[in-house]
Amino acid sequence: MKKIFFILLLLIIPINLYSRDYTFTPKYASIKKEKAYSRHNASFDAPLEWIYKKKNLPILIIRERDNWREIRDIDGDISWMHVSMISNKRTFINREDQNLLKYKNNNIVNAIVKKGVVGKIINCDEIFCKVKIKNYKGWVEKKYLWGIKKN
Repeated sequence: MKKIFFILLLLIIPINLYSRDYTFTPKYASIKKEKAYSRHNASFDAPLEWIYKKKNLPILIIRERDNWREIRDIDGDISWMHVSMISNKRTFINREDQNLLKYKNNNIVNAIVKKGVVGKIINCDEIFCKVKIKNYKGWVEKKYLWGIKKN
């Protein structure tokens, strides 16, 4: 009887250890290189899906597998990218033309940020984000940015 119990115990334990489902919270990151490849599957042998040619372009990591990340871009396209192509820098893409304000509490305009412009995020509050675009720093409305959490 003890042998049967022991054998059943050995059969059940590995199943429970390896059947755990780990949840992953999607997070924004950016492309590290001027030329980054994304693939159909998580393998260097998989066919190419996209070649991204913009450094600091924001991406959304939606799943992890070993050294590969499943990503979604601003257009909603999904593919796999190796971790060597991904940076943790916080960046954004502007989705609508808007003013780059010197201070968030007034209307002194430093520049006009065109749709499609990529920049770095310094910090955000509920409505505005302080950003850096080339040599310009200022505040833009958060609702027009892709690459940051909305809350």
